[in-house]
Amino acid sequence: MLSAVLVRDARYTIEREFGLLSSHWDSCIEQVKAIQITGPRRAEIIEVEMPKLGVGDVRVKLQKTCLCGSDIPFFAYDQQALADEGKRNFSGHIDYAHESVYPLAPGLSLHECVGVVAESRSERFKEGDFVLALPFDQYGFFEYLTLPESRIFKLPQGSVSKEEILLSQPLGTLLYGFRMMPKLEGQTVAVVGQGPIGLLFNALLKRGGASTVIGIDRFRNRLEVGATLGSDKSICLEEGSSVDAMSNLTNGAMADIVIEAVGHGELALESSVDLVRQEGTVLAFGVVDTEYVDRFPLGKAFYKNLTIKHTVGAKDEGDFLAAADMIANREVDLKPLITHTLPFEEAQRAYELFVDREDNAIKVIIDFE
Repeated sequence: MLSAVLVRDARYTIEREFGLLSSHWDSCIEQVKAIQITGPRRAEIIEVEMPKLGVGDVRVKLQKTCLCGSDIPFFAYDQQALADEGKRNFSGHIDYAHESVYPLAPGLSLHECVGVVAESRSERFKEGDFVLALPFDQYGFFEYLTLPESRIFKLPQGSVSKEEILLSQPLGTLLYGFRMMPKLEGQTVAVVGQGPIGLLFNALLKRGGASTVIGIDRFRNRLEVGATLGSDKSICLEEGSSVDAMSNLTNGAMADIVIEAVGHGELALESSVDLVRQEGTVLAFGVVDTEYVDRFPLGKAFYKNLTIKHTVGAKDEGDFLAAADMIANREVDLKPLITHTLPFEEAQRAYELFVDREDNAIKVIIDFE
């Protein structure tokens, strides 16, 4: 059972950082299971009080969820050590007011979620609707999510598996990001990182008219999956310089567009500047969790006259529903991304598989059913 102190601290943290109504926490109706990260690489099942429904709110019973690269730091990094070093890159998610940052607030970190409406005080949704639920700032690792109707999106049902339609969340963020890019027709596009996001980019780029898609990663198995999803050529970082390989593949021209789909502390944005041609475009998609200003080659980007665009998050209904329709209509086949499924009770193991890329893991599904 979660202590009253932790419930209080979680409530204050979430209200302060994200402006949630206190009435949602003060009037609670029952206990539900949740995941709480209680230390580095340690995720535990706890119980918390479930918020009461407010006007316009929807309660969703989760069925299928999956981990995203942006969930990794909360589990894998020693947040206490980072805080002690003065590195507070997650100040919007982690409470630094106390000497110890652990345990983190309940529900961190999960945000790719589908399920059925269990209760509704919204005229737009009724009990039994199959929906995508978008938690506030990755506070989604609960059995039930209670959210305003603006964070709920009704999904097509039956034509593909729930696991596949779940990918409409990350795919929707890509559709949002695509609007930041120049025209793709006839362009050579390199995708740095062939994890789930990079692989999703592969699936869309050829549909968008790119003439050549080049996948770049250090894992050969991911490059092989990338080829099934749309890449024409690949560069394995374990086999030598990516810059030399790109030059060889393009006869020295380099890529017209480079998509950085790695993020985190690996700072692949640096190599992206080297991989793109003069006056090319770099799309920075990977979520950065460390400061990289001192290491970013601004002078090189300046003298190459590059266009660098950033894109993070999609919140518009149109992007998610368009992605869901693409999957439901089988315009893209994303089954190769789904490699593992574990029950909610094995959340710790799911994190380990995903973070450590064990057993060639790509997308790790957490099954609440």
